[in-house]
Amino acid sequence: MTNKFDHAAKIVGDTFGTIEAAASAVGNRVEQGFNEAAAVVSNSNTVERIEKSTAPARKALAKNLAKAKKSTKKRIATATKKAGNARKNAKKRVASATKNAGKAKKVAKKGAASVKTKAGATKKVAKKRVASATKKAGTVKKAAKKRVATATKKAGKAQKAAKKRAATAKKRR
Repeated sequence: MTNKFDHAAKIVGDTFGTIEAAASAVGNRVEQGFNEAAAVVSNSNTVERIEKSTAPARKALAKNLAKAKKSTKKRIATATKKAGNARKNAKKRVASATKNAGKAKKVAKKGAASVKTKAGATKKVAKKRVASATKKAGTVKKAAKKRVATATKKAGKAQKAAKKRAATAKKRR
């Protein structure tokens, strides 16, 4: 049984081989035919007539392309001019802003000087107030010390009196 299959497969393989060989031969002949046809057409008057009839359209397209190039060049030139002007204006604005900043700095320095003098005067007044407050605090502190001393004396006397009372109370019992 396997011999039959092998034989059938061999026959089918040979058949495909012959078909491929025939197709390649036909392909070569078809390609050669196309090349010959192209050569005949290129040598004929038809091609010249077609080229003549399409020449105006090609010229019009070329003109339109040239116009488009010109207009784009002009647009680019105006855009670069505008950008240059904008840059110049920006530089001028920056210069004026720096001038104004310098002026504002001077004015601020003058104001700071006057504030300094005012601050010096207020500083002196504040020092005087602090001095008087410390004097008052010193007197208050002294008075508090005196009060504490008298309170401790009184407490000591009271403690002694309490001890005496306790001692006399013990004796009475």
